[in-house]
Amino acid sequence: MKSLSIIIPIHNRLETTKEGLITLYEALDHYRISGKGSLSCHVIIIDDGSTDGSYDWISNNFKEIHLLKGNGKLWWTGSINKGAHFAIANLKSDYLLLWNDDVSPKLDYFIIIENLINDNYTTNTIIGSKIICKKFPNKIWSVGGFYNKLTGHFFMSNEIKDESKFLIECDWQPGMGTIIPTTVIKSFGLIWDAVHFPQYHGDSDFTLRCKSKGIRIITYLGLVLHNNTETTGFINKKQNLHDLYESFTSLKSGYNIRVNFQFYLRHGYFPFAYLGMLLKYFFYIGGYFKHSLIRLFHFDKIM
Repeated sequence: MKSLSIIIPIHNRLETTKEGLITLYEALDHYRISGKGSLSCHVIIIDDGSTDGSYDWISNNFKEIHLLKGNGKLWWTGSINKGAHFAIANLKSDYLLLWNDDVSPKLDYFIIIENLINDNYTTNTIIGSKIICKKFPNKIWSVGGFYNKLTGHFFMSNEIKDESKFLIECDWQPGMGTIIPTTVIKSFGLIWDAVHFPQYHGDSDFTLRCKSKGIRIITYLGLVLHNNTETTGFINKKQNLHDLYESFTSLKSGYNIRVNFQFYLRHGYFPFAYLGMLLKYFFYIGGYFKHSLIRLFHFDKIM
């Protein structure tokens, strides 16, 4: 029997975690009663220093969960490394499934994973999911990520160009709904880079490095997740210059300058790839001043 470990980092959002675990176990229970059952599924949660009672609530309500504790300094990437190490060393897992506490899988999610494993789709391959916006079920959030090393064009696709295909070849995958064979980690000694990418780019950096080793990166469109995009990532308000400055320095922000510089330095062709980075900040900063003027204009109209 093959073993799959579902790795979920959490921090201080108990109500979101509660809802996420309910929907996760609905799909796991559906899989267990489906008559399949050739896949042993484990849930690993890494609670990175929550102060809202998350650790105690999970301990009391989900005895079967492997609950690990962080010191509040692991962030996403350190939490994934901790969970992956536990899965491989203690549970002898064959596969890791990166997960968020704010996603909901379709009921047949784990049935499809078993089919993919049995059909050898996972051989030297990392598989991502088709991720749908939970609030807008007809809107795709991700079908995989792409990166042009020459131009620095880095993006996550939300379009399916050929509806007849059941998989899409990609460059990278986000940190949710992504299946990773542990042989990838064992063979190449790959881990997530918690030093340079403690939060943002931890997922894309890892899968881009995997691809550079000859590992295939795909999205299987039959694997469907619904993502609460309102709770995913850093909500950047940018109400004033202080907020703008904070978005350039905070580890919670996708616009952290140091992190982005390191990412383009590692994965792009210098100096051309930095054009993509400059354009990213040009539109970001331009958007801030545009919305500032709009707010000022409306304020004047009110006065």
